Formats: sequence, structure tokens, C-alpha cells
Amino acid sequence: MQASVVRSFHKSSAVLLRRPWQTFKDGQLWYGYMKTGSKRHPLTTKQGNKHYYKGTGSSGYGKLNSNGKYVVNWSKVRTYVVPLDLGQTNLKPLVSPFVPQVRQQFVGYDDGFKSADLTWQKIVDFIEYGENYDLVDAALNGYLEEYINPEVVKKEAEQ
Repeated sequence: MQASVVRSFHKSSAVLLRRPWQTFKDGQLWYGYMKTGSKRHPLTTKQGNKHYYKGTGSSGYGKLNSNGKYVVNWSKVRTYVVPLDLGQTNLKPLVSPFVPQVRQQFVGYDDGFKSADLTWQKIVDFIEYGENYDLVDAALNGYLEEYINPEVVKKEAEQ
């Protein structure tokens, strides 16, 4: 005797989506269609419909005028009011008040840290000596970072 072909076991395609014979691990019946993949990822603009706009979390503080300049609408700018009794609270600072102040001294550079010669010298030192070209223990130097122009060093060596 041959087995009969079971073609009309399901009455419709909607019945295919209902599977009461499958259960979750806790025994609850599993009805309906479930998409595969993780559901815990953040929603991006690729998953949303054509009207979904995620934005960047920033708000529109102003707009561009006809000249192409950005005009700030000060009524939309957030202002934070500091409590009056902030000095008497038990709140701790995020940075210790005992962190030493790092001082910088620029010898032979006219513009200080904005000098183009200093930037060029840092690039040359990085190429020649690598990433850690200026490893100096700051505590031994009294937290003083000295940037000395090589031309000044040459002049002092000649004298």
C-alpha cells in the first residue's frame, strides 16, 4: 500500500503562518511569523520607512539666511542654571583639585604654540623618531613642557 500525497494539509497561506505545534522553550505556543536576526541593535535610517529621519540628536538652534550666514535663534539655545547652594553640596569633582598644572614654554618661536616652525619641527621629529619622539617624564621637569627651536640650540652651541 502506498502513502497518500498530502497536498491539501494546509487550507490557506495564512494557516501556514500559524504554527501551533511549535513552542518556545518555556512551553508557550509560537504563533505567527518571526523575522530572523537580533532585535537589540539601534534603529538606523536604513531600517526605517521613507519618512523616518533619525537626525544627530542636535536641535536646530537657527537657520541660514539668504547671504549664507548662520543666524542663531537665541530662544532655542539651551541654558543651564547653576544651583545657588552648589558650594555647600557633598558633590565631588570629576577631576582631582590636586592635579598639577602643566606649563608650556616656547623658546625661539614667535607665535608660541601657533608657530608654523614649531608645527613643522614636530612633523620632522615624528617622521624621524616615530610616535613617541618626545617621551619626557613631566614630574621630573616640574610639569614644564619646553619647546626649543633647533636654531636657538645651534646658536648656543656655537657660542
